[in-house]
Amino acid sequence: MLKIFFENSKFRNYLFLSCFSRIGGGIFAMFMMWVIHFQYQNTFYTGLAGAMFALIAITNFLIGPFVDRHHKISIIRWACFVQFCVVGAVLFFSVNQQPSVWLLMPMIFLFSAAGLIKNPAFTALLPKIVTSDDLIKANAFINISTTIAGLCIGLFLYFALQNFADFSLVYMTNAAVLFVALVISMFIKNSETFEQANPAYFAELKQGLTFVRHGVLAFLVVTLLVWDFSASAAYVNLPMFAEIHTGEASGYIVLAALAMVGGVVGAYISRILAPKLEIWKILGGTLIAAGITRIIFVNLISENFSNAIYMYIFYTGLAAAASLVITTLLQKLPPKGMIARISTITTSLLGVTSVLGSLLGGVLGTLLANVDYIFIIQGASYIVIGVFVCVPKSIRLLPKITEV
Repeated sequence: MLKIFFENSKFRNYLFLSCFSRIGGGIFAMFMMWVIHFQYQNTFYTGLAGAMFALIAITNFLIGPFVDRHHKISIIRWACFVQFCVVGAVLFFSVNQQPSVWLLMPMIFLFSAAGLIKNPAFTALLPKIVTSDDLIKANAFINISTTIAGLCIGLFLYFALQNFADFSLVYMTNAAVLFVALVISMFIKNSETFEQANPAYFAELKQGLTFVRHGVLAFLVVTLLVWDFSASAAYVNLPMFAEIHTGEASGYIVLAALAMVGGVVGAYISRILAPKLEIWKILGGTLIAAGITRIIFVNLISENFSNAIYMYIFYTGLAAAASLVITTLLQKLPPKGMIARISTITTSLLGVTSVLGSLLGGVLGTLLANVDYIFIIQGASYIVIGVFVCVPKSIRLLPKITEV
């Protein structure tokens, strides 16, 4: 992985920009959920926040042709600027008092709207910078770098909040990280070239929709949708789950930090397995194992918290490995000129499942006597999804990911 970093200057610039941009987005998403849970102690509001993060993504498929035919760096630059302004506005309103949930909700919506075009631009830009053979290494390197840097910033904020309990510090740090991403984007030049005659917008949109609906990509997208629905329903209950089992609301940040450690583990798992096993074996095996470890973690956390931590890291590592493989496939399977369209169509579908999953999870969190049941159901669904991946012949015929 280090060879790509030292020999490819464009990848280095992409890496730094991606790291700061993703960390900025991660801080906002993570601490918004914590702030809302801290204020209201109600899974309905965290479910509503989760839905607000995903709601705008439903329209993401409309953005694909726009991203494919425009300079990706310019898109990323403007998106970073908008997100910086949103966090700056939240910081301004938090000077005298903590903003209410009804102010935070539209801020979440605006922040997510900027990510609506930024994320597919990142996805489409990477295959233009590194070769197809290096995509899995590049994605793993980005995940590891982002996770380690994000973990350091997250731990700093966690311990700082333990002493001061002032969320303004979070907003200041978030704004600073996004400002750095914005500055880095200013120094990256547009080097893309486009054909003079572009197809009509709706023709390009139809091409992307047709590509997603057929072949192996259709099965991968269905896998993602079911996976995302289950994960979203569980995620909005994570702050309550963490508070119950750790005794404090900030336990959510501890679990989020452990999940980041799991992300590093997942990057290494994917790198080790990718050149050795066919794709269906990696996806099926990691998802089934992730479901089993998720259920074990839920049953273990009340009895032995230390061992539960190791199980949680292993679970998040397995899930991250499966996610990394699917992300790489979505970059390798489509033609390079169609990657943004495929990414945005997939994101739109995921937006629907995220909204529905978040709302359902928020309601279930208030109805069920024990929030643990939601996470057990999540683990069981992962096992089912893992088995499903092993069934379609089109997926089982796929070679090793390094050979796609």
